[in-house]
Amino acid sequence: MINQWIMQYFSKKKSLFSKHGLKEPNIRFAMCLLCVAFYFTSNMVNASNNSLQRLKAFSLEDLATVDVSILGKKAQKLVDVPAAVYILTAKQISQSGATNIPDLLRLVPGLHVAQLDANKWVVSSRGFSNRITNKLLVMIDGRSVYSPLFGGVTWDQQNLMLEDIKQIEVIRGPGSSAWGANAVNGVINIISKHSRDTQGSLVSTLVGSEKTIVSLRQGGKLSDTGSYRVYAKHREHDDSVFLDGTDATDGWNDVQLGFRMDWQLAKNEQLTFQGDLYEGDLSERLSVPSLDTPAFTRIQEDNIDISGFNVLARWTKKYAKGVSNELQMYFDHTERSQWIVEDERDIFDIDYKHSFEAVGKHALMLGAGYRYTHDSLPTGDFFSGQVRLFTPENKSDHLFSAFIQDDITLQDDKWWLTLGTKIEQNQYTGIEFQPSMRLRWSLTDRQLLWGSVSRSVRTPSRAETDSFVLLDVISAGPPPIGLALQGSRDLDSESLTALELGYRYHLNQQFIVDVALFYQDYDKLISYDQAGLTPAPESIPALAQLAIIGNKMEGASYGVEVTTVWTPNAKFNLTANYSYLELDMSPKNSSTDISSESQEGLSPQHQFNISSNYQLNDKVKLNLIGRYVGELSESNIDSYAEIDSSIQWQLSDTVNLAVVARNLLNDKHQEAKPSVFPTAETEVEREIFIKLDWFF
Repeated sequence: MINQWIMQYFSKKKSLFSKHGLKEPNIRFAMCLLCVAFYFTSNMVNASNNSLQRLKAFSLEDLATVDVSILGKKAQKLVDVPAAVYILTAKQISQSGATNIPDLLRLVPGLHVAQLDANKWVVSSRGFSNRITNKLLVMIDGRSVYSPLFGGVTWDQQNLMLEDIKQIEVIRGPGSSAWGANAVNGVINIISKHSRDTQGSLVSTLVGSEKTIVSLRQGGKLSDTGSYRVYAKHREHDDSVFLDGTDATDGWNDVQLGFRMDWQLAKNEQLTFQGDLYEGDLSERLSVPSLDTPAFTRIQEDNIDISGFNVLARWTKKYAKGVSNELQMYFDHTERSQWIVEDERDIFDIDYKHSFEAVGKHALMLGAGYRYTHDSLPTGDFFSGQVRLFTPENKSDHLFSAFIQDDITLQDDKWWLTLGTKIEQNQYTGIEFQPSMRLRWSLTDRQLLWGSVSRSVRTPSRAETDSFVLLDVISAGPPPIGLALQGSRDLDSESLTALELGYRYHLNQQFIVDVALFYQDYDKLISYDQAGLTPAPESIPALAQLAIIGNKMEGASYGVEVTTVWTPNAKFNLTANYSYLELDMSPKNSSTDISSESQEGLSPQHQFNISSNYQLNDKVKLNLIGRYVGELSESNIDSYAEIDSSIQWQLSDTVNLAVVARNLLNDKHQEAKPSVFPTAETEVEREIFIKLDWFF
């Protein structure tokens, strides 16, 4: 079995992911060994079982009625969800030609995805685009990958096998009444396939102009009621290019192993146990403070080391009349070492929910949770200009939460009202209430009108409360004077009040239109207020021109998001998405902030994408994706249009081949600018690759 070969190979190393044991040549050799072992030890399965490995073809009717649980932790048909929800199915993922999660999310209306360099992305919902996008909650099978350190997601660490993803559920707009703080402008939940749907063996290889990926997977039976899969995946990515065409020295490589086991304990009782283990090496070039150069800056070649592991267990049991229980626990350990920060973190999370039998017109759900976080944030090397200081260096946080949701049938088959709230106790701002009210009206069997009003908060991060960071050197002195950013323990949560209105029309099996309008009012947004010269912390013999983090900004946004899906016949489908966004921010009277208002110009006003899939014959399919992204006025980045295409061949019952070309309209283009210790800007290049999938 593949897991035995993995253990045998890596047990010869000093550690599973030793810093010196898994550099590039060794990783390649390891993956070759795994391929050979995988081939000779896997049991061949019948061609008839290959249908379990293939992506099921969704009709439009299937898509409209797919189960969605991201809104209120309760499964609903997509057509009935009173929110701006979008689903990326396994079939769409396969046809997209994307090789990572951010590129997949380009297909979602209302999300802005931009690649900063070879290993960093911006992913935001309804504005506030930044490398640190802290108002979007992202989960993998219910495990949060939102960073408590800075808020946001380190996308380079999310190295899933895309072939194992069942669907990606996305809410644009607040989801805090179910998922809690930080689900302000959106929620993403990436849901993996049940292990029974990944039986047999898979070898997937991708070779192209910019990257190489090798993925191996083995699935099998544990017993009459249990199944499993194990996988290994390795990625290597070339450098991006600076504007002058030279290499940006930001290439990267990583390797990830994982498993999932599922048991059907009884007819309506299931147990899942899964986990991942990973390590990676990334690079970037920074412009950092220095007293040794006339410009007080120097170029730092930064080698970033990432590693970690996670395990998750989930038990569910369903009873008659809609009663159910679910208990989920996970542990997540991450390590990240780079110039900007060195972070070692442990998170333990437990969550329970119970759905009651409907009483009259009411269907009630209750839940409770607890999360423990412990981190270690070492002080930087002051003598090299790496002035970063967290007080304290080690900290433990506790988060207690509870939620309640009531689905009320106001009129059978016509009107429904959903009331809910999440209540959280955190160590930064105390108790937070995040209520929502959603009303839906079924105009006809195929038309839904919905509206909502919600309150959501984003709680302060560790970096915003406990940090001191040198951003630049103003004068060599003596004493030296630097521009520094300092956190504040007096921060409140950023708050949002959102109004939404939506319409969804499902015409037979050929056409769907989904429209969402929104108005969002923000208060107590983060500001960076000037505080004048002050002595630096005791251990730093210098003065600092301080910018202190506060809550002295406010703002509002409004816009519209439209999705249409047309499937005239079984061979062809067309999906088109358009989004418009207007964001207005302003400092309060007491603020001296001069930079936060610039966030208005970091998100595009207009975005449009269109994708089509055409079955040329029984063996060949053509997929095209076109996208337009409006200008980013603050970054001085022009609007751009691109086309991605792929041709997929089913060479046999067990072998699929795809040729993919991305960014066909431009040999290179710029999508975003670096914002933290910025250096020369990079561009995204055109790429072509071949992908071969072998099921056996």
